[in-house]
Amino acid sequence: MAESVEQLDPTESLSVENIKKKAVSGAFVLTLRTVLLQGVSFIAIALLSVFLEPSQFGVFFIVSSVINFLAYFSDIGFAAALIQKKDKLEEIELKTIFTIQQIMVVSLIFLIIVATPLIQSIYSFSSESIFLLWALAFSLLFSSLKTIPSVMLERRLDFSKLIIPQIAETLIFNITAVYLASKGFGVASFTWAVLIRGIFGLVIMYMIQPWMPGFAFSKDSVKSLLKFGIPYQGNTILAMVKDDGMILILGGILGSSGLAC
Repeated sequence: MAESVEQLDPTESLSVENIKKKAVSGAFVLTLRTVLLQGVSFIAIALLSVFLEPSQFGVFFIVSSVINFLAYFSDIGFAAALIQKKDKLEEIELKTIFTIQQIMVVSLIFLIIVATPLIQSIYSFSSESIFLLWALAFSLLFSSLKTIPSVMLERRLDFSKLIIPQIAETLIFNITAVYLASKGFGVASFTWAVLIRGIFGLVIMYMIQPWMPGFAFSKDSVKSLLKFGIPYQGNTILAMVKDDGMILILGGILGSSGLAC
């Protein structure tokens, strides 16, 4: 018998009135989060500009875009499909999606490592830049491990808890990057900041929303979720090409220094 997630994760049955209240409070919380994160990032960039060369900033932009571009193909909209699913989630569904996502992410990490020489030749990356590339690649694994707990929180419209790991990660990343940059770590400042952010974010997420990861596979679950997931993921491709795709093209033409100017 399929086990309902509600037995493992106390997902409440939301009334219309509860949904309205949570939607309003959620909008406020998400707006507050955006303002706070933008403020922190603005201050961090201002400080980093004092300690880092423009070319070092450019390397971070290019490497991040490489990872973001490739990460698009490691997600086929399963998380969004789980969030919008009207029926109660079953544990077999969560473990199936978890299993597939881990396979895709690990495959992507392997692909990035294998393609490192090609990426290095296109963008003339130094060894420091390669370590950053690998750190960002492994950060995808940390992100994928947080997917199911995030889905549980979002289905309950519990945005006040959902934003805690996001805020913590931003603070940890920027504080670490600024501190290490001030100590002369250069590009490695971003590398260490990425790894520390990923570890702390993962721990905090599971403290807020516990879930026991497990591996399983249900063909029926995959088929039903793909019906929503693939069209949803397809709708994001234009934004991905416009943002990260453009940085990749310009980075190959102008180099890291030209991109940061």
